[in-house]
Amino acid sequence: MALKRGRVCMYVPYLYPVLSGGKVPFAGGIEVQLALLAKGLVQRDFAVDVVTCDFGQPDGLLVEGVRLLRAWRPEAGLPVARFFHPRLSLTTAALWRSDADVYLYQGAAMGAGLVHDVARIMRRRYLFLVGHDHDVLAALPDVFGARDRWWYRRALLGADQVVSQTQKQRRQLRESFGRDSVVIMNPVDIPSQIADPASNFTVVWLATYKAAKRPEWFTRFAERNREVHCVMAGVIPVPPLSDEDYRAAQAVAARCQNLEVLGTIPHEQIGGFLMQASVFTHTSPAEGFPNAFLEAWSYGLPSVTCFDPDGLIVRERLGECHDSYEAWEAAVLRHVHDAGLRRESGARARAYASAHHGSGAIHDLMASTIDALVGKRRAADRA
Repeated sequence: MALKRGRVCMYVPYLYPVLSGGKVPFAGGIEVQLALLAKGLVQRDFAVDVVTCDFGQPDGLLVEGVRLLRAWRPEAGLPVARFFHPRLSLTTAALWRSDADVYLYQGAAMGAGLVHDVARIMRRRYLFLVGHDHDVLAALPDVFGARDRWWYRRALLGADQVVSQTQKQRRQLRESFGRDSVVIMNPVDIPSQIADPASNFTVVWLATYKAAKRPEWFTRFAERNREVHCVMAGVIPVPPLSDEDYRAAQAVAARCQNLEVLGTIPHEQIGGFLMQASVFTHTSPAEGFPNAFLEAWSYGLPSVTCFDPDGLIVRERLGECHDSYEAWEAAVLRHVHDAGLRRESGARARAYASAHHGSGAIHDLMASTIDALVGKRRAADRA
């Protein structure tokens, strides 16, 4: 018997690693968020499929009630030709197999257009989630090539519903595309354990090793402040992307004993990484709503960042935000040298995450949004 609330299908190429139990080392923010959403929707009586890359897992594998439909292998295909096969062909086939009521995609990329078009051909509903502030800029700085920009704009304007992460994104989306959206903030599971930032002495950085994240700010800090124990970890880009930023960080660590440079930490081990920290730092000037922020806050860590979604870090006194290196470094050192400041900011961060980003309330809002789309799809079928 069909579930009362309908079937949802997401296309998330690199989601399987998040659910692999550490078998595949990858943990991007969007993937973590959508894995959490998929499990939350299952708990709310939806059937949920995720079309994801082929990492050797069985097709149709069930993980906590989420069915994983296998598409293309990341390394498969010849350059240029692989756009059509295996990527376009196998993704389309997997989306079609799902036969969902609502199809969902997050982020400005070619996949948004593909999922939109499959949903339209099947006369199903399409839900788009904004994943980054750049997704709502008219210039689309992170979408390369005329084809992908055209396809993404078409999907954004043609979506049955758009969900933004912040009020800033909602305003920019209206200005750039004349398109409205509903704001639903990102969720996080609140752990029972909490870090002790007042007693810990490690400053951490957690992101992807790429130029846009500015990892060189953190390595520069480690070089200039050798009395501070610094640990960085994150996703190491794989070919055809360059890992030069990771290698540059390793080179600094080779001459700075106070700096540790780690690779990807499986998501289930992130808690252990944060439990040893005193201050969470972030160096990217542009984001959406970083999952790493929520993880750090949920463990009671203060944040020193270059990005502040809707100004809440400053407004709620969860840490500090500065857009110049000198001011950012001074803020990190302020927290390093003041245990009371770390304790108080960290406690506010955990309280804020618990009150505003608990996964239960956020997933209830997403479920209600999807209910409306399922209702429209079923009404259209009856007409």
